[in-house]
Amino acid sequence: NVDQPGRELVERTRESLDAAIAVCGPGVPLKRIGKTIQAIADQYNYTISEQFSGHGIGKEFHCLPLIYHHDNDEEGSMEKGMMFTIEPMFCQGTALGVQWPDKWTVATADGGRSAQFEHT
Repeated sequence: NVDQPGRELVERTRESLDAAIAVCGPGVPLKRIGKTIQAIADQYNYTISEQFSGHGIGKEFHCLPLIYHHDNDEEGSMEKGMMFTIEPMFCQGTALGVQWPDKWTVATADGGRSAQFEHT
């Protein structure tokens, strides 16, 4: 059972992913993804984790370009055939993450909830 604020966090994070996908196309600045996601986070008073980003997929799984999920001024535009991930993460409190001793798990510094979606 997830309470209403928790369900809304998940729904709004998914909404931001869908909106970011919708703006994609050849010639579109990559920074438009972050601006789109940021607008939705701001509308619902969520913070965005800036510790994680989407990324290009090529000969290596994690490669350039980095895809920021927050408002940014990075250069570069989408090109036909370009492959990358979009992975927004919304938080109910601080977006600052702390890594657990297992060297894998990351939680928000204030213990607040977060939600993340990913699409390639």
